[in-house]
Amino acid sequence: MRKMNLQTQEKRDAYWLITPLMVLTFVFILFPAVSNFYYSFTDWKGFGLVNWIGFDNFSTMFQDERFWQSIKNTLFLLLFIPGGVFIPLCLAALLRGGLKGWKFFRGIIYLPNVLGYVILGMVFNLFLRSNGPLNSLLQMAGLQTWALDWLNRPFLALFSLGLIYSILMRIGFGTIYFLAAMGGIDEQLYEAARIDGAGWWTTFWKITLPSIRFNIEFLVVMSVIENVARAFSFIYAFSHGGPGYSTYTLEYGLYSLGFINGKMGYASAWAVVLFFICSIIAIMQIRLMRRPENE
Repeated sequence: MRKMNLQTQEKRDAYWLITPLMVLTFVFILFPAVSNFYYSFTDWKGFGLVNWIGFDNFSTMFQDERFWQSIKNTLFLLLFIPGGVFIPLCLAALLRGGLKGWKFFRGIIYLPNVLGYVILGMVFNLFLRSNGPLNSLLQMAGLQTWALDWLNRPFLALFSLGLIYSILMRIGFGTIYFLAAMGGIDEQLYEAARIDGAGWWTTFWKITLPSIRFNIEFLVVMSVIENVARAFSFIYAFSHGGPGYSTYTLEYGLYSLGFINGKMGYASAWAVVLFFICSIIAIMQIRLMRRPENE
């Protein structure tokens, strides 16, 4: 009887401990998410009366040029993800192979991750301006034809965004992440490969990649999420979605429509689409994590 009372007390204490977290989760995550679904069927402007308009927001969204342009831009950014995974993977393999001064290089590579997206966006915005440092260096080197208007030409702006956000800014974290993953690989596998005369590339392809397959899949999924749902702050500081709608994404559209144009109901409809996209990505991630290693 005393043991049962002790177990009951422990359960009660556990519930009391998680109650603050559950309250915060409800207030800041569940309630806003449910409210967003409701507001997506209204013409709410962020204040005042809420009028129910049914599926009008979704009908307008599917006819909106900005919506389809944001989808195209997001898909284009996803094309850079293989580079954002493969380059850190190769760098991690090189550093792990005993590159002289590898600890110094590891620190330099990770340094940009210490800075926030807003700061990095402003730095690259200044760097890529028509009269910025990049064009000045190219002109000094006699490469005037390469001195382009990077931020005012639609394709160049989107290409620069993908190159910087999806590749350059992923190198630091990706390299450290893969270095940690490679640290768990049995050294005897590499010793056996060297005895058999396997070269660096064969060892990398036959031992390193299969051993950290799960880590590679996880980083790919995280990179997709970063591009789809966490790029707003960088885009805001880097290009403000321009020129035109060339770097306009779903996430940036939510801010522009809701907080600049005052169309909270319409922005909520965009958020619903973004929610389902992120849900699909999350389901894919769960399936990858549950997949047996020997498949």
